[in-house]
Amino acid sequence: MAVASLDENREVFAAEHAPGAEVYADAEEMMDDADVTAVDVCTPTPTHRPLVEAAAERGLDAFCEKPLARTAADADAIVDAVENAGITFMTGHVLRYFPEYAEAKRRIDAGEIGTPGTLSTERLSSPPRYGSDSWFGDKDKSGGVLLDMAIHDFDYLRWVVGEVERVFARTTEWDDGHLNQHSSVLLRFEDGATGNVEASWGYPEGSPFVTSYELAGDEGLLEFDARDENAVRVSGGAEGTKAPASPLAKSPYTRELEHFVECVETGRDPDITPNDAREAVRIALAAIESAERGEPVSPAEVGT
Repeated sequence: MAVASLDENREVFAAEHAPGAEVYADAEEMMDDADVTAVDVCTPTPTHRPLVEAAAERGLDAFCEKPLARTAADADAIVDAVENAGITFMTGHVLRYFPEYAEAKRRIDAGEIGTPGTLSTERLSSPPRYGSDSWFGDKDKSGGVLLDMAIHDFDYLRWVVGEVERVFARTTEWDDGHLNQHSSVLLRFEDGATGNVEASWGYPEGSPFVTSYELAGDEGLLEFDARDENAVRVSGGAEGTKAPASPLAKSPYTRELEHFVECVETGRDPDITPNDAREAVRIALAAIESAERGEPVSPAEVGT
């Protein structure tokens, strides 16, 4: 096991979180010298491409934090690199491993609400004040609230419904020493369903982090609100039920990494494909472009 970081306190971090790990200041040096078979890329978004490409060149399996990349070109390059190298690769779209979101997907696939028609999500917080050099607050690096946070819901809704045909977004932002953004995004899916994704980095400091969804089909409704003690509410075509979350459930972050390790060990393909991660980036970039242009944008047009 080994850790590579530019942080001057990397030795202290490694001792606390990965006792016994070799510690490096250079990631490629670590890949060459340490006894590793896979790498976990959890670095600022613009660095994902060179690090994943370096891993692929060495035949190392790789897990990469979301978003896959800052640009469509970088996303394409990563997908090409991992597919050409034939390595096991997965991007951390962790929402798929949250039980309340996985449960909704299961119920929709089982037909409990009929055909999905209108889907709404919320993801609301105060501005990010974390990350080395406050890089999250730099739109050129992080992509802002749409690429870094709303992408969770873009990936989830695409997983549930299918491909997104076009995107229309509006964003309000201001700077008080931190990047404040609030965005509303309308998605039109190829099958005619619509989605509304609200994402905010504009809530006051100390506000609770809020997530919720309402997923409506022609035979029922699924609801979730993190402020509610009941994980998932089902009404309509299915019997009205409440499904509380188990306090013993594993962390979704643990579950996604366990899935990746299982895939490395067994050779199976991860549930989240390289193209899934690329399409999530395209939807987010289409939303950014739409907000800038004031008109709908197709994810297929991004980067062309």
